[in-house]
Amino acid sequence: MLSLREMKTGDFAQYSRCFGLEGLEVMSARWVEHSFAPHMHDFYAVSLNYGGRGAFDCRSELRDAAPGTCNLIAPGELHTGHATSGDGWVYRNLYIETRLMTALLQSLDWRGPLDVNFKFPLVRDTILAARLAHVFASLTESSSLLQNESLLLSVVARLITDHLVRGNALSDAGRVHPAVLRVKDWLEANSEQNVSIHSLAGLAGLSPYYLVRAFHRHVGVPPHKYQTIVRINRARKLLTSGAAISEVAYRTGFCDQSHLNRCFKRTLGVTPGKYAAFRPSVLASERKA
Repeated sequence: MLSLREMKTGDFAQYSRCFGLEGLEVMSARWVEHSFAPHMHDFYAVSLNYGGRGAFDCRSELRDAAPGTCNLIAPGELHTGHATSGDGWVYRNLYIETRLMTALLQSLDWRGPLDVNFKFPLVRDTILAARLAHVFASLTESSSLLQNESLLLSVVARLITDHLVRGNALSDAGRVHPAVLRVKDWLEANSEQNVSIHSLAGLAGLSPYYLVRAFHRHVGVPPHKYQTIVRINRARKLLTSGAAISEVAYRTGFCDQSHLNRCFKRTLGVTPGKYAAFRPSVLASERKA
């Protein structure tokens, strides 16, 4: 993982992983021109904004990602992102898979439900920012798994005390149209299929027009865009497992590799080829293990 001084002056992103911390990925980025389309992740994103300035739409509000603030995005949370400064937007992300977040919460004797969300998508918390800075520095420089795990736990401990709520506490999931939930669940289970809106409408028991409107209102994007989001999340996992890009495109339902490339970059900032090239990259702890 490069230091902040080593980052290029234009758009730049690097993904790295740490030995012994399965389910954790670190993304270091500087964005100048790239703009993220509305998308969702299937992991927790906990970020520290280092320099420049950025902004992202989340929960119907534009968030000002100033230096020293922290971005907190839960799985399934719709958001965008772009630089708002001529110097770009420099930040680092902890991408925490849900299974790792569950293990970390249990390690800290969390007594609440394991499906958790964040109170706010952007916070100014000097304690959390300092702990994140220590984690990123340690992952870059230290070979100690014990140190890296301990610092990561300190971050999650701060999230527990100040920033976590039950997963459904902020949503209106209980009021979402049951037909929309059926379609959403079907798309998640069958994202590779080239389904028609009429087929989904039949599953929902709604007219195609009403389904699109209801789905957009409750999920934040129309069904076809949600299908693409699910496909990208699945493609990322397949690439991490070592699958070839052509195979990933086929297994996730993209019409060809070029289509996968375009959609993947809009969501994660890099092409599948570059992401796959980062896959073997390791942090200090793995180099010296």
